[in-house]
Amino acid sequence: YNPETDTYEYIHGRNGANSFIQLGTVAMEAWEGAVDEVKTFSGNRYGFSVVNDGDNDLTFTINSTTRRLLAGESYDALFEPFTSVSILATSAYRAEVRK
Repeated sequence: YNPETDTYEYIHGRNGANSFIQLGTVAMEAWEGAVDEVKTFSGNRYGFSVVNDGDNDLTFTINSTTRRLLAGESYDALFEPFTSVSILATSAYRAEVRK
């Protein structure tokens, strides 16, 4: 069943196997920033990664949980479905969400 099209579809894989794409592994939006920002997405996202390129810590919030990322650190994880991420930053970072 494909919830995006509301239809049942054949699953085609290689060598007779089923096709399977794990949630949170398909790259969607990527962006760079250096200031506070709230990003809202058109549908559910499941994966998030961020690299703190700056000299200051940053925090991000997904699903009401806030995490701190020290200067120079990176973070990558899968989450319960989310449609927005809030980033508080005063120096450079790079981020990406995955479907």
